[in-house]
Formats: sequence, C-alpha cells, structure tokens
Amino acid sequence: QIVRMPGLIRVSEFVEETREDYNSPTTSTFVSRMPQCRQTIASLEEAEIK
Repeated sequence: QIVRMPGLIRVSEFVEETREDYNSPTTSTFVSRMPQCRQTIASLEEAEIK
C-alpha cells in the first residue's frame, strides 16, 4: 500500500489530468489541481535538499 502525504499528487494522476485537459479543455479540472502540483514539486525539492 502506498502512503501519500495529503495534498500531494502522483505522477499517474498528473498524467491523467494532463490527458483530460488536452482531450477536453472545456471540462478539464487541471487548473484547479495546479496548487496540488506545486505543493508536490516543492515537497520533492525540499526532500532533495535534505
């Protein structure tokens, strides 16, 4: 079982969101997930620095 930190997004979720945005931009939720993407990147960068 994969344990995730709240607010983070998996690569597979990002890819799926991107695919949905590309295929149907008018119904996409990609923009609303951007804060989650930013938080994930910041967490990964912080972990890399430590």
